[in-house]
Amino acid sequence: MDGLEVEEVLSDVDLKEKEFHGMVREVVILCLISISLYIGSFAFLGLVRRERDEEFLPYTDTSDLWVYKISLWCCSFSLAVSVGAALLLPISTISNEVLHHYPSSWYIKWLNASLIQGIWNLIFTLTNVALFLLLPFAYLFCESEGFTGARRGLMSRAKETFVTLLLLCAVVIGIMYILALSIDRDQATMEQLFNVYSYYLPFLYSCVSFLGVLLLLLCTPLGFVRLFTLVGDLVTRPQFMRDLEEDYAVAVMEEASVRAKLVSERAGGRLDMVNMAPVAMERGGLRLRHGEVLEYLEKSLDEVVVKREGIQRARSRGALSRRLGWPLAMLALIALTSMTLYLVATNMMLLAAGWRSLPSQSAGATLLGTSSLSTLGVVGVVIEVVVIAYLFVTSIVGLYSIPQFHRILPKTRDTSMTNLILNCALYVILSSALPLLVKVLGITNFDLLGNFGRIRWLGNYFIIFGVNIVFGGAAAVCLFNKVTHRAQVEIWRRLTQFLLSLRQQVMDKLGPVAKSLGLRVPPAAPQGLVGTPLRVPSNAATSPVRVKAE
Repeated sequence: MDGLEVEEVLSDVDLKEKEFHGMVREVVILCLISISLYIGSFAFLGLVRRERDEEFLPYTDTSDLWVYKISLWCCSFSLAVSVGAALLLPISTISNEVLHHYPSSWYIKWLNASLIQGIWNLIFTLTNVALFLLLPFAYLFCESEGFTGARRGLMSRAKETFVTLLLLCAVVIGIMYILALSIDRDQATMEQLFNVYSYYLPFLYSCVSFLGVLLLLLCTPLGFVRLFTLVGDLVTRPQFMRDLEEDYAVAVMEEASVRAKLVSERAGGRLDMVNMAPVAMERGGLRLRHGEVLEYLEKSLDEVVVKREGIQRARSRGALSRRLGWPLAMLALIALTSMTLYLVATNMMLLAAGWRSLPSQSAGATLLGTSSLSTLGVVGVVIEVVVIAYLFVTSIVGLYSIPQFHRILPKTRDTSMTNLILNCALYVILSSALPLLVKVLGITNFDLLGNFGRIRWLGNYFIIFGVNIVFGGAAAVCLFNKVTHRAQVEIWRRLTQFLLSLRQQVMDKLGPVAKSLGLRVPPAAPQGLVGTPLRVPSNAATSPVRVKAE
């Protein structure tokens, strides 16, 4: 009877009260996650931003300072949103696996499908807010000066920014109207004309996400090549297997020598021309003034100090870590890249055979915790998360490998506010397109939730298959060229040497026959060790300037 009474009491609990408590719990969790991401983003931007930006100096009044602070807050918010967008799929896949293995655990009652769905919807909304409102507002706010004739101040600059932003929004919406009428002619009705929030805003985000996927297709293969280049140079460096004690001793003595010269020059002493020979050679043999010598010595001291500190850091890691660390890193890069290409090739075959549906057709079909997303279980989920993180890192590395974007690379304590805004915009575009690219490439089986699954181009078979072909082909070609570059150079060198030696043998054998027939055979050029013609010294007198130019 007691058990029945307890069941009756529990069955009389108001469902609305349960929904209210669940909503409060989700809001609290989302607020904690948002605050953590914002604090981390603000701390990161604090490391790279300039303490006193020249764009806002001199601070004639408090308006410049407030403009700088508000722009920094907008950048921090956008960077936090980009980090959250990059973590969508890892958090979702891990949550699904946890709920699958512990469905009735009391400690994870807070983790449910409603929370994950709310995170996806929130990230989608905040991404649009950051990309179309906050970052343009921050950029225009920094560039604003107030209307002509108006009193200079914060409100005047804010009014100019709002007016400019409204005009920009009107232009963008007009372009979206034209594109929508050109692409979706069946949807061109009067109801859709005023349906900005539920039709044109997702359509605009579909266009931006497609551009983000194209940017990822460009940056990720470049990131593969860049990482393999860096790690490969460190592995094949001549001093890789060498003891660094001798190099450290030489660096210490070199630093002491340059420091002694600098102290002597500052004290008014005169350095002889033997010690200053490198300076004279760099400046065309001219004698330098006192200020120029001092400047050269200070620059040389900075260079040798950086060299000595680098050797000291490498020396402090120990010989075993130096000899095993970078080879293991190279093996990890090869394994991750091979795993990525394998997943992409498998996805292409399944799409071609019709055994895998398009991302838009399976959007929102996954029930959280009902089954594991990988046949390998927890190991497969861990591999998916690592591959997703690897793709995001390579995309960032490849982004700054492009010369146009390398100019805005954030530098510690030396990044202007304009560059911060541009970098945050790029991060938002790349991170919001990352879940789409990962799903399109078939790296994860987790379905896109919320408005991410309603993006229009995800239902186009040719676009999906084309993205897979471009990504797989570009990554394979870049890696093949980079990994086999030295082998290609060596093969070409030996082939050239063989052909030159064959030509020489043919000329030697045909020489007597040609002479007997009265023909003139040109003499072959002498060959070096690597199959290249040797330089013949000129009889003309050469000057040092000419030698240096040659």
